[in-house]
Amino acid sequence: MVASRPAVSKPRVFTILVVLTVVGGAFSWRLVDLQLTPDAALAAEVGSQVSEDAIPAPRGQILDRHGRPISFSLPRPTVVANPRILQSADAADPTSDLMAEAVESLSQVLDTPRDVLGERLIRDKAYVNLERQVDPEVGEAVMALAIPGVYLIQEQRREHPHGDCSGLSLVGRVDVDQNGISGLEREFDDRLTGAPGLAVRQTQAGGDVRIPGGYQIVEAMTPGDDVVLTLDRSIQLKAEELLQDALDDAGGDHAIAIVSDPNTGAILAIANVVRDEETGAARCTTTNLAATWAYEPGSIMKALTFASVFENDAWPEFYPLAVPRVLPIDLGAEGTFEFTDRNIREAVEDHTPTWALRKSSNNATIMLAQEVGADALYETLVDLGLGEVTSLGLDGEASGILDSLDSHALELSNAAIGQGVAVTPLQMLIAYNALAAGGIQTEPVVVLDEVGTTPTTRVLSEETAATLMRMMNLVVIDGTGHRADIPGYSVAGKTGTAWQPCDHGYDCDDGTRHLTASFAGIVSNDNGAALSAIVVVDNLADQYAGGGSVAAPVFAELASYALQQLRVPPTSDGSAGVDRVRAAAAAPIASPSHESSDQGAT
Repeated sequence: MVASRPAVSKPRVFTILVVLTVVGGAFSWRLVDLQLTPDAALAAEVGSQVSEDAIPAPRGQILDRHGRPISFSLPRPTVVANPRILQSADAADPTSDLMAEAVESLSQVLDTPRDVLGERLIRDKAYVNLERQVDPEVGEAVMALAIPGVYLIQEQRREHPHGDCSGLSLVGRVDVDQNGISGLEREFDDRLTGAPGLAVRQTQAGGDVRIPGGYQIVEAMTPGDDVVLTLDRSIQLKAEELLQDALDDAGGDHAIAIVSDPNTGAILAIANVVRDEETGAARCTTTNLAATWAYEPGSIMKALTFASVFENDAWPEFYPLAVPRVLPIDLGAEGTFEFTDRNIREAVEDHTPTWALRKSSNNATIMLAQEVGADALYETLVDLGLGEVTSLGLDGEASGILDSLDSHALELSNAAIGQGVAVTPLQMLIAYNALAAGGIQTEPVVVLDEVGTTPTTRVLSEETAATLMRMMNLVVIDGTGHRADIPGYSVAGKTGTAWQPCDHGYDCDDGTRHLTASFAGIVSNDNGAALSAIVVVDNLADQYAGGGSVAAPVFAELASYALQQLRVPPTSDGSAGVDRVRAAAAAPIASPSHESSDQGAT
């Protein structure tokens, strides 16, 4: 007989296949787990592991016109941990609560809250951030604690030489990963961001390289490119310091200063200071109020109104006009509104436009605006850049408010003296630059290699610009702006003191109406206009203060310092004067008094 082959049952075969599948799957899962999240204890026993590391590329610097850093990155320690190592060490010593001790110790050194540290250290992960980009001394203190699994890595942190007082309102900021999130940091993010490299790292538990030759760079990183600005870091800092002093002295809410080269449009400084609501102290702000805040400018608008008068041949420079002390404006069915001018002592006086600008006469300015007409004045203001954002296109930049001036009887009168319209300090300075540059307006620039490449437009005749420069020079010599005088240089400028409206116009007693003081001016020497600047201080504590007493002195000190930094020589004979100046709504919204001079709303 031949023995028969024993039969194999199908259930047995199926069972064996299932067991093999489960065991194989378990081995595969464990292999993947070890590669992605290696067990700390096993890794220590095995001895080493290989990983790929990205080599971060340093972000490019933002420099001032002299190559001095304004925004730059430095290596800073980041505190990280391998929670599995700490958890294993804690479990291995039942006599102590190593985890609680680690949390308590770290909370004494780091700013991260205790509960957040505890939550991160109990995660089933091989890597967590405990606190990023700390100061070096903090990193040293952490390492001195000798907590298992807690170590440092190096990252880049953005630094600024004077903290928030580094022109950050223009420069902007980056996030913790060095990505530009505001200002020029965001605009030039692609240019500033470098290309990361790649390295192979052979490590032991804890992430320390202990194996000779265990770190190799496969691909080198490429640092980001630098961006050089037109700003002068010294002038910028001085502007910020002077504005803080001005707020402390005048009791205002915020202050703004811009310094520029009127011939090239280069911005040399753009400073923004506010009063801290909690501490009451004046401090720099990262909000660029110079471009985002629109206000009613008051009498510094009068220079632009007079420019329109002469550009349109509406009235000769030295021809007198009869100016009444009380100027009625016919509102038709609404009655009559009267402007009272404190510069006029008699019922009617004869005065020239030069006198009117020097004394900041409201009534004379309004009468001249009536001569030029609503359409012509509106066109001049538009040509000078009011009512639209500048070519810089800064974050949140405001266009201001400039509507048609013939929609109501008061529109023209108010606009002529800087009420009922809204401008940004940046717009106003650009308009004054056209007066300084012989009627040529150059687009503003903040990047040094763009100087000389931006468009220029003739917005006024050379004769009109020269006339306004002569007249504004007299404003400083013996007019409302005499405190803006700088010995050895010719200063042409205009003061402004304006009531800012409340929610329902100017006739309000709820405390929301407030004064804004300003001064815009140009400094010249034998070679013509050398620099321009505007200073604005908002919400003055003293209701009798104004542009002549608050803003003009700040202008003089800031411009004097800038002239020294730029090495601009004084006039050849050390004096300055007129001969040295050379130009290369339906509802009434008038203020209650509209009294002129540089006290009150002008």
